[in-house]
Amino acid sequence: MQSPLTQVLDEAERRGKLNLRTADIARALPDVSADALRQALHRQQQKGRIVRTSRGSAHWLLVPLQDASAGAPPLETWLDAYLSKSLGVPYYVCLLSAAEVYGASPQAVMVTQVMTTKVRRPVQVGRHRLVFLKHARTSDMPIRWHETPQGRFKISTPELTALDLVSRQQATGGIARIMEVLQSLAPDMSEDGLSAALDATQEVPTAQRLGALLSRLHHAALAKRVADWLDTRRTRRIALTLDADTGAASTLDPQFKVSMPDTFPVANT
Repeated sequence: MQSPLTQVLDEAERRGKLNLRTADIARALPDVSADALRQALHRQQQKGRIVRTSRGSAHWLLVPLQDASAGAPPLETWLDAYLSKSLGVPYYVCLLSAAEVYGASPQAVMVTQVMTTKVRRPVQVGRHRLVFLKHARTSDMPIRWHETPQGRFKISTPELTALDLVSRQQATGGIARIMEVLQSLAPDMSEDGLSAALDATQEVPTAQRLGALLSRLHHAALAKRVADWLDTRRTRRIALTLDADTGAASTLDPQFKVSMPDTFPVANT
């Protein structure tokens, strides 16, 4: 005979409801005490039937049989509900994780990088690992929905993705990898979208570096849009990389005032 909790979980799965909160489960089981429910949830967790989104969280995920090997359902079925509703924080999937969604990351990304307003510890949900980065104005950034048949979550626009990659070089594997990603991402970028992302971020050094990279990659229209945006702003000579070797040979890109290392690869035309 099935336990009362098992019946609740099975019914939720039949209705396609994979996101469950402890309070909702308790309401469905009014005759079960808080202690008994806590123990029952723990047993179901041990069986792999459910998984908690984070330690101390009251947000549980049902794990359908087809997702049992991953230990959790697909990200799009729960990420937005967890961050927007359970935690109540603005967010967007960013950096290499966003680039991967756009088909522009040549290497598999082992974690999901998420931008939000506060520093948070990484979260492990089954095989899904969330790594959080902080941006105080996350809710002001240009984003879009990544839609799939299973669900959706918020993601940075291609243009914001490019700027974030350049501004957070340490989290993206270095400038050579960024250039490789940009080459694949640029066809998804638009001049108007780039202007919107530049206006939102207001990061002049990042814009200089992105403009120099787009110019090196022969995306002239996008590079010009960056140059036009910079035209009314004060710029200074900067290095391409944040950890540049001051003794290394470099050549100044006169348009963007960025010192490009002489060993930097030249893109194929």
